[in-house]
Formats: sequence, structure tokens, C-alpha cells
Amino acid sequence: RDVDVDIKGVDPVITTFDSLHDAVELAVNQEKRVTEEITELTRAAREESDLLGERFMQWFLQEQVEEVASMTTLLAVVDQAAGNIFDLEAYVARELATTGAADPSAPKMAGGAA
Repeated sequence: RDVDVDIKGVDPVITTFDSLHDAVELAVNQEKRVTEEITELTRAAREESDLLGERFMQWFLQEQVEEVASMTTLLAVVDQAAGNIFDLEAYVARELATTGAADPSAPKMAGGAA
């Protein structure tokens, strides 16, 4: 869209955790941060009267509502499982499995096949 982009540095990857709770809590916090970033992009599009850009971002905002809710629920299930990894695994297999068709309203992947 012929707009300058400023890409900041990337945080170091965290690969070790004291508990399963800590790992999922990090994921919840990351989803919340992504939501804030997408909100800022949407706000910038609105302030620039970029209606196409704002419309494009709406799908991502809706996705983030679902992602934050899903990860927040997973964190609650982790806490409720109280260390029983088999209960957690059963929940993930039952509730988070993605066997449905692709979302037809999703933007096409950049550089991907049609």
C-alpha cells in the first residue's frame, strides 16, 4: 500500500518454564499483546482514513477475540487439571482440535498458493 514500515527487534524466544501454567500464561499474554498490536494497526488505518486497511484488519480483530478466549480457557483448564497432563491432553484433543474447513472469510495468505 506504499506505506513506510518500521519493524522493531524480536524478543528472545523463551523455551523453558517452571510449570505448565507458566507456559500457557505466556501464550495468553502473547495473544493479548498481539491483540493490542492489531488494534493499533486498525486505529492507524482509521486515523489515516484508510478504509480498506481498516476493513482488512477487522478479520484479525475477530480472530484475536477467539484466540484470547481460547488461551484463557486453556489456562483455566491447566489450573483445574492440577498437574494431571492426561486430563489436559483430553481437553485439547476434544476442544481445540481443528478439523473444520478453512474460514472462507480469512484473507488469502501472502505468497501462498491460491
